[in-house]
Amino acid sequence: MAQSYPQIVVKNIQVIQSGGIKTIWKLETSVGTVCLKRIRKSIPIVKFTTAAQAYLYQKGANVAGIIPTKDGQLFFVHEGYALVLYAWVVGSDLEMDRVPEHLYTGLKGLAQFHKDTVGFIPPDDCEVYNRMGVWPSHFSGMCEELKLWKEQAKQGKTLFHQSYVKTGDAMIQMASHAIKLLEASCYADWVADIGHHGYMCHQDYGKGNAIGTDRGVCVLDLDNLTYDIPLRDIRKLLTKRMEELGRWDADELKRCMSYYEAVLPFTPEQMQVLYIDLLFPHKHYGYVKSPFKKGEPGDEKKLNKIVLFEMEKLPVLKKLIKGF
Repeated sequence: MAQSYPQIVVKNIQVIQSGGIKTIWKLETSVGTVCLKRIRKSIPIVKFTTAAQAYLYQKGANVAGIIPTKDGQLFFVHEGYALVLYAWVVGSDLEMDRVPEHLYTGLKGLAQFHKDTVGFIPPDDCEVYNRMGVWPSHFSGMCEELKLWKEQAKQGKTLFHQSYVKTGDAMIQMASHAIKLLEASCYADWVADIGHHGYMCHQDYGKGNAIGTDRGVCVLDLDNLTYDIPLRDIRKLLTKRMEELGRWDADELKRCMSYYEAVLPFTPEQMQVLYIDLLFPHKHYGYVKSPFKKGEPGDEKKLNKIVLFEMEKLPVLKKLIKGF
């Protein structure tokens, strides 16, 4: 800090988040309260994400401003890791998992964020996260893993493995159907229409990263920004809302999307891609990958609960997806 920001006098410092390399400090300084963050990503990625954040801030988007170093850089490097100094954002956490009104507000803020990201051209000397156009191959890869894990589960002795063998076919069938529907959708045309420097997605939009402020929703923690269609950030929020509600509800899905679409509307064809993304058993895949990929113990009761949750969405999505 002293070397990179000699103009700033640090009066008090406290760690507010730590765990491995990623660490966040709150500093009281001669220029007010600021936030110092050590980022776990590679330097070329940090060049990409900090340049994107600076672009958004200069555009007037509701993101934290980056305080440049004495050399005018967006970050400094210490012991191989990038550290970024941000202006402190005053506001309150949006409890989007628990409070519907917070979710509705968060969806409007997310739509504005997506809208603001369009047009960012990354620097030449950085590494870019780009998920544009990869959904079909990504879905297919996950589906193949689900099939492979079913064969592995047949060799397993635990109740989790036995349960996976019993329920695996239904999840594989659901995944396969979503892939076919995605291939027949407007996805490829939408990606082509957006082009190279279109929307960017947050990838971890939720509690702690969306702050209610006087200016609206401030979006924090842009370390995982990637080019993608804007639906990428929406599916997790909607799925969590259905979990909190305790059932799949078409009217509530539409209500949630009405707040997002008040800022960034989709065509009916693009909405079909969202429903197809909801159809794919992402939650099931997300749970079972740890036992099969990392050897962690699996819980058959939790697995069965997730399978039931996935199956309960079928009658709702059948009514929403054309050609289901």
